[in-house]
Amino acid sequence: MVAPAARRVFYAALAATLILKLLFAAFLPMTGDEAYFVVWGMHPALGYYDHPPMVGWWLSALLPFGHAEWWLRMPAILLNTFIGWAVMRILRPHRGDLAYLTGALYLIAPVNLYNVLITTDTPVILFIFLTGWAYYRALVSGAWRDYLLAGLAVGMGMLSKYFEGLVAVALAAHWLLLDRRRRGFLGLLLVAAIGALLFGLNLWWNYTHCWDNFLFNLINRTHHGLRLDGPPVYLLSLLYLFTPPLLLGLYRARGAIAQRWRQPLIGGFALFAGVPLALFGLLSFKNNIGLHWLLGFYPFVFVLYGALCDARAQRKALRFMAWFAAAHIILLGTIVALPTPALKPLVPKFYPIVVLGSHTDAVWKAAQPYAAGRHLATRGYATAGILEYHTQRHFAVFGTGSDHGREDDSLTDFRSWNGQNVLLISTNDLPASVYAPYFDSVRKIVITVQGAPISLILGDGFKYASYYAKILKPIRDSYYRFPGWLPVGQCPFTQRYFGTP
Repeated sequence: MVAPAARRVFYAALAATLILKLLFAAFLPMTGDEAYFVVWGMHPALGYYDHPPMVGWWLSALLPFGHAEWWLRMPAILLNTFIGWAVMRILRPHRGDLAYLTGALYLIAPVNLYNVLITTDTPVILFIFLTGWAYYRALVSGAWRDYLLAGLAVGMGMLSKYFEGLVAVALAAHWLLLDRRRRGFLGLLLVAAIGALLFGLNLWWNYTHCWDNFLFNLINRTHHGLRLDGPPVYLLSLLYLFTPPLLLGLYRARGAIAQRWRQPLIGGFALFAGVPLALFGLLSFKNNIGLHWLLGFYPFVFVLYGALCDARAQRKALRFMAWFAAAHIILLGTIVALPTPALKPLVPKFYPIVVLGSHTDAVWKAAQPYAAGRHLATRGYATAGILEYHTQRHFAVFGTGSDHGREDDSLTDFRSWNGQNVLLISTNDLPASVYAPYFDSVRKIVITVQGAPISLILGDGFKYASYYAKILKPIRDSYYRFPGWLPVGQCPFTQRYFGTP
């Protein structure tokens, strides 16, 4: 009864969501985080400050063929289209044409419609999913080829973002709790060996580059103390992502889960999703769990739901998800269509940043007459990335910045600026006196674009010695503090400015 309609629904959802994502990607201005990763692509390397290099490699491959937003976002646009198709393919041998409804349910989930941004999450979501899919195939077939593919996916995922490690923990948990076969253990060792071999590239880069990824992810951004608001916010995030009908369907199927626990399709995907989500739940007592942290494990829940729930439950969930998605499309479409000044009452504090991101060409046109003979800079990595993306000229991050986005520490050598002139473009209305210690003379010009004040700071005669004492030393003390147990091979930042590894 569901066969012809289910197939039509799936392919209609596939086409419609792909078109919607292409339109959204084409009209949405490049965000600061995305532009920061595009700068990675402009400077190919074996690693970058915040995360492993995979998204930078992808963007390096795309940039020679175009700089349009929709083009650079193409991996993110295609990502969930592919995963939606793959969810259907995994379920098809077990659920028949009902698998098409599950695939359509995944495709129209709101987060999969608006998640068109190209970030470090894009490759890791792909490789987490491929890890689970390949390992599930290995559980069914026992083929070494499938274990090999799972190991490659783990390694590539670890070269994308460290969340991949959580699915590796889930694979080990599956063997300990459900598998226990000798072949399964050897397969798990093969997965671990291949993953470790690829991850070794990242370890070597970190050893020779200040352990940047580890300092950022494990020390510099780690919050101390309990967060009582963390677990409730995390639970609300799960409710938003998975929606009440889907969660209710899984709750009603709990008996079937218990009965079929040892089946790879049930126990496998339950653990692939459940172990990481449980670990995030524990971490929520210490850190805010970003919605994007969960997206790599998101598809596994849909596979589990599709394996357990009948056609009636899936149709109800599909209807709810369609209305839920429509509400998001209307809201986001309205926001994107609004003229820029209409956004000012909604985000008064961030309006200058919105203008810089959406009208960069106008900002640069006003600033360009002052740029001749000057180094270019901004106060933050997001604005630097946006300006570099649009102008194809390097913008340094001037000042201490934040614990995020410190890639410019390796790109800019402030020693070479000594005695030279600088143009700093800022969305912060700070007085010129803030910059006076670092220049022989400073003047401030304010331009207005779309009703937003943008500051142009013209600094003549850069004082490297002052910048070294007031900015570079605090950066070293805040972001390049190495634990005594960590062997440091090289650290270009500290070697450049302080002569120490």
